[in-house]
Amino acid sequence: MRGTRAAKRYAGALLGLASELKKTDEVAADMQLIHASVKSSIDLNLFFRSPIIDREKKRRAIDAIFKGRVSELTGHFLFLLIDKGREALADAIAVEFGVLHDEMLGIANVNLKAAYDLDKEDSEKVKSKLERLTGSKVRISFSIDRSLVGGFLAQVGDTVYDGSVRRQLEILKYQLGGT
Repeated sequence: MRGTRAAKRYAGALLGLASELKKTDEVAADMQLIHASVKSSIDLNLFFRSPIIDREKKRRAIDAIFKGRVSELTGHFLFLLIDKGREALADAIAVEFGVLHDEMLGIANVNLKAAYDLDKEDSEKVKSKLERLTGSKVRISFSIDRSLVGGFLAQVGDTVYDGSVRRQLEILKYQLGGT
């Protein structure tokens, strides 16, 4: 879940502090753990979002769940979210932190859809091509889209690179004077 401006601001502030303290990789791992925990547990997700549970109970529960599993900085950050009544944003903040951390490292996250599973050689070719296009290292999340006849669609942020057979046929039709 990506989200609100508030989540982006909190993620940016946490990244800034972690960077100052030279703990960005540690906090990034913590944020991945928090995101995975919230995503895999409906109860934890509802717990973070519940306005009924008082702050002290939430602090004790978060301490019990994450103590020893996340850094001290991340633990204090979670307590800050609870104190500010923003714990419902924890998952969105974790996702935004990951995005900002990747940007800081010069990594572009790519959603790649192909008509079939790419073998290792094809994957490397596509990755190399996308790295040249974006000017960044890329991390690819792959999915199969049976609606594609062949080729692929790659989304990097708001940009879509359409290397599908359908698109190539549209271009050819246009060049041959079709409408």
